[in-house]
Order: sequence, then structure tokens, then C-alpha cells
Amino acid sequence: AEQDEAMAQSYVAQIAQSIGQHWSRPPSARRGMTCELKLQLIPTGEVVSVSVSKGSGNGAFDRSAEQAVKKLGRFETLADMPPALFERYFRQFTLLFDPQDLRL
Repeated sequence: AEQDEAMAQSYVAQIAQSIGQHWSRPPSARRGMTCELKLQLIPTGEVVSVSVSKGSGNGAFDRSAEQAVKKLGRFETLADMPPALFERYFRQFTLLFDPQDLRL
């Protein structure tokens, strides 16, 4: 179980990095802003749905995070994941979107 947890965390890190690469930072975004995204995926890594489950208080920031996931459309790395791990951790999950490159 610990090994599964560690493997799941490495996939989460890859997913967060992919989202960050497709993210267009709105001018109103500031350091420390985060939002929680609720994702629903299928085993191919394709995004079925994404929504903001806990906002940052800045609508443009929240929408930009959601749009980054939609733009991405699919997380390629998940296609290689063992099915049991996918079902346990990634069919539906919440991701904290916390971009590190924000200015003050």
C-alpha cells in the first residue's frame, strides 16, 4: 500500500507539472494563490471533466487553471499505469493547483 501511495504521488506530480506547462497566467494572479481542481479521468488518461472544487478567491486564476486541464485534454503518463492503481487514485481525484512561478 505504501508503494502504491508513493507511485500515485509521483503521477500526481507529473500531472501537476503538465498542467503548469499548459497554464496561461492571468495578470491578476499573485504568489500564494492556489485552487483545488476536481478531475474525473478514464484509464487512457483522458479528462472526462474538470471543475474548481475550492477557489482561490480570484475567478480569472481559477478559470485559467481549469482551462489548462481542458487544453491538455489527456495525461499520457496515466495510460501506462496499473489498472488497480488508476481506479484507486485517479478515476476521480482532487488536485491542488499551486503554480510556483508567480510574482508578488
